[in-house]
Amino acid sequence: MAEILLSPDELITSTKAAAQFSRLLDSLSDHRWFIQRRGKIEGALISLEEYKRLLELEELVDHMMLGRLIEERERTDSGCRISLDELVEKYDLG
Repeated sequence: MAEILLSPDELITSTKAAAQFSRLLDSLSDHRWFIQRRGKIEGALISLEEYKRLLELEELVDHMMLGRLIEERERTDSGCRISLDELVEKYDLG
């Protein structure tokens, strides 16, 4: 898991976050918030645009990993194939 680097002005307690929620939402275009409860960071508040960007990055990483998996399988392909019908029969799935 990635290390979180944050500045003190990005940290807010859950009590203050609840009391100032509207202000926090208004500031999300240029600010992110890390919410602390009992001395531990429990959550983050980010803009919808940032969330969408993170989803796109996650999808890109998934595609890259899938591409690498395909390349690896192509390099190590033994050429042996089995049909779906053969699998059903072999494992008595019919």
